[in-house]
Amino acid sequence: MLPIHVPPTFRIIAHRGASAYAPENTRAAFDLAARMGVAEIELDTQLTTDGEIVLCHDTTLTRYGHGPQVVEAMSWTDLAALDMGSWFSPFLFAGERPLTLDQLFAAYGDTFVYHVEIKGKAPDLPAAVHAAILRHGLAGRVVVTSFSFASLLAMRELDATLRLGWLTQTIDAGALAKAQTARLYQLCPAAATVTAAHVAQARAVVTEVRAWGVQGETVHAQSAEVIALIRRVLEAGCDGMTINWPDWVQYAREMP
Repeated sequence: MLPIHVPPTFRIIAHRGASAYAPENTRAAFDLAARMGVAEIELDTQLTTDGEIVLCHDTTLTRYGHGPQVVEAMSWTDLAALDMGSWFSPFLFAGERPLTLDQLFAAYGDTFVYHVEIKGKAPDLPAAVHAAILRHGLAGRVVVTSFSFASLLAMRELDATLRLGWLTQTIDAGALAKAQTARLYQLCPAAATVTAAHVAQARAVVTEVRAWGVQGETVHAQSAEVIALIRRVLEAGCDGMTINWPDWVQYAREMP
């Protein structure tokens, strides 16, 4: 049943790195994605009190074992010292440190296409992310995404050409209208809601439709559900998806 084959133009995007196998948004997860041959990664950005863009999904550090500290209320100096691996596996990943966006770009350069999600609420985050992208010369290898349409509008005001994608629950008339207003490159619906009709409607407004939410808590408990989501995304005709198990999908080889 695995791997599931996808068209050669389909975006296989390692969600927070290869996050089913290594702690999300860490060097370990991105290194593993690279070893798997994955060309695209997704990551979450928040802004520290001293202006560093840290890669972290949750608003607080509770899930990572460091209590209810709010990420955007902390300095990078304090965050940099934290163990972000033991919550996932104390044997395999104890001592894994958080990353900044600058560290990620410096480490991997043009190895990846980066799907950079503006996750945090700090007003200066879009401008900081934009500056980092330009600083590393990676505008052509980045798609900036967010659930916050306001953050995307702020990014569009900064840059008329950067590719932007709006993360939505579903594609409806409102989403299509806003996508056109912001000159979005992608609409990104939840995998569980996307349909072929949605994709056809979106393609009149945006260049790509890529899904999110192809994930689960554990491999064995969620495998059937995840496989069903992968097939749903492909049958809908999406252009890509974020997935915690990027090795579960591979590009179909052409027959000789």
